[in-house]
Amino acid sequence: MPASPEGQRALPLARNLEALGGRLARVRVPHAPGAGRRRRQALAAAAVLAGALILLFLLTIDGHAPAWQRGMPDVVGRGFEAVTDLARSHWLLVPSGVACLALLLADWDRTSRRIAAAWTELGDLLAFVFVAVAAAGMTTNVVKWSLGRSRPILFDGDGPFALTPISFDHAHVSFPSGHATTAAAVATALVLIFPGRASLRVAAVLFAVVIALSRVMVGAHYPSDVVAGLFIGAVVTFAVAHAFGRRGIAFQGQADGSLRPKTVALRRFVPAPGGAIRGLGAAWAGAFRPRRRPAVDKPRRG
Repeated sequence: MPASPEGQRALPLARNLEALGGRLARVRVPHAPGAGRRRRQALAAAAVLAGALILLFLLTIDGHAPAWQRGMPDVVGRGFEAVTDLARSHWLLVPSGVACLALLLADWDRTSRRIAAAWTELGDLLAFVFVAVAAAGMTTNVVKWSLGRSRPILFDGDGPFALTPISFDHAHVSFPSGHATTAAAVATALVLIFPGRASLRVAAVLFAVVIALSRVMVGAHYPSDVVAGLFIGAVVTFAVAHAFGRRGIAFQGQADGSLRPKTVALRRFVPAPGGAIRGLGAAWAGAFRPRRRPAVDKPRRG
């Protein structure tokens, strides 16, 4: 009895999930003496620097930040308002999540190995971005809700030190900045995915800094809030990248403890004339075009 169309559609998803489970279960860690210790030392140094900046800003400029926002020219304020929401996490989570789901539904047995390998690498990178942004955001939210720091809109009544622990009210979740967290996660992800692109790295860092500054200038956060957000976004993204690299997904761990993005198939695939269009067409066919039913010979009339 032939399988139903629903059963036929479920088969590629089941195969892809099984393959993904196998990839997640494996561990590929090259010999890297001292790499773990060096990462811990770098994390400790970054934490000390971030903590010192947060404390310094808390005791000095946090109390002046609301006055900056109120005295800012309207044209400057409108400019910051225009860019500040570019770092809302759903701008990345929704498209990357939908793309990953579509790739899991695709029947890659119907495409060439070259195309399937390229789309696998792209899916791995999208999954890395999704997990990094989501994990960084969740970490920030836990800290926000636990501390309950009052936002600058309550400065006249609460000042910069007021806390309302275990609070979910928008006015009391100032520390850390969620937008700064997302901006730092995106910037760090781009730096890791494109390690040789100096101009892109500079643009990514500038993007994170501008978003962080905008959150202060629109009156949503104190300077110490955005420093904490930048720290969480960068650190969590590095941690996610190394977790992926241990399994050879999106990145491959190197002998010195560094990470190399896995883009060999993509680099061969994208520059080819018409390659991107052919790849998109193959992905569309694999994910959405139903299989043709085998022809059934009709009995001849005698």
